[in-house]
Amino acid sequence: MRLRIALVLGASLLGCATACAQSSGGATADEALRRGTEAIREGHFAEAESWFERAVKASPQSPMGHMELGVAQLRMGKVEQAVEHLRQAATVAPTLVGTNLFLGIAYAQMHRVDESVAALKRETEINPNDPQAWMWQGVVELQDGHPEKAAAPLDRAAELAPNDLNILEYRGKAHSDVAFASYARMAAIDPNSWHVHKVQGQIYAQDGKHKEAIAEFQEALKQVPNNSDLYEELGSEYRASSQMEQAQQAYTKELELSPNNPIAMYRLAKMDIETNRSTEGLDLLHKVVAVYANAPATYFYLGMGEFDAGHTQEALTALEKAKGMHPEPALAPRIEYELSRVYRKLGRMEDANAAVKEYTRLKAQNAKLNPRAMSAISGGFGNAEVPGKSQ
Repeated sequence: MRLRIALVLGASLLGCATACAQSSGGATADEALRRGTEAIREGHFAEAESWFERAVKASPQSPMGHMELGVAQLRMGKVEQAVEHLRQAATVAPTLVGTNLFLGIAYAQMHRVDESVAALKRETEINPNDPQAWMWQGVVELQDGHPEKAAAPLDRAAELAPNDLNILEYRGKAHSDVAFASYARMAAIDPNSWHVHKVQGQIYAQDGKHKEAIAEFQEALKQVPNNSDLYEELGSEYRASSQMEQAQQAYTKELELSPNNPIAMYRLAKMDIETNRSTEGLDLLHKVVAVYANAPATYFYLGMGEFDAGHTQEALTALEKAKGMHPEPALAPRIEYELSRVYRKLGRMEDANAAVKEYTRLKAQNAKLNPRAMSAISGGFGNAEVPGKSQ
């Protein structure tokens, strides 16, 4: 995996050049720093290098001058010269924000991994809320073939910058590589273990190969027939392949094995509502609501069940509550559709028409997302909507 230095430097150069600039020991040095900063802002790195060299000449002990000169040289591919100036800046001012970040990046470009990681760790100690420093720790570990060491710093980077696409990409790769290594190790230890069958089933499920997934979960259950989680996985795959009776049987078995599990109750209740067993489904959903009062999917199915049972006002209350909880993309249009039915039953035609219009808009919006994108956003209808799970 290539280190894409421009991605971080493009943003970070301006940040350091502007936010970090301080007095550097005389008007001449200050003026040179200012002019160098302007050149960086305009993308003229050779000119910036020249100005920062003047700043260092005018004030040889200026940490800012050395750091900015090192950054400009790093951007120009003069990595060895950059390291010397960045090290000088770190020696003179060990806590100067940004110095160790760029020193770590420079060492990474030279494939000096241990020194790179050490510098980046110093940066996170100095500036623990900088997502770029955490990201680069992960990037360097990934490049060195250690995704297990990359995961934690990339997780921290994602906490600090949850919408940074670079961070999300690297974080996903780290966790994917760790998972692959774990699964490979499992298969090497015992290829016939129920754990291996379960993981293989999950992989098939993610790829939409429901028949193969079902077979793997069934193989796993031969070894651990009282594992309620496996019945949950099996039920989901039956449901995804429209084998509703088998899905209901699997969820019923899950609830027998885990009678106080609200998620198991929810899954079975959902199946009951969808197969016109409203009475049974409503009994379970009222128990689920008592535990998970903030799950839009629970109120959606509660609304469906109440409407089918002839309790129109109760259905309206549940569905409007579900709508107000900002449901996931796959669920939102279904709520609007059910609301249109309830409004029509109540004679509120204007509200019914508005719900139909919103249903059409949301469906069109979802249609623009490919299946992978929908899965990433909502976790797949029937999974992310589960109360208590990430949405």
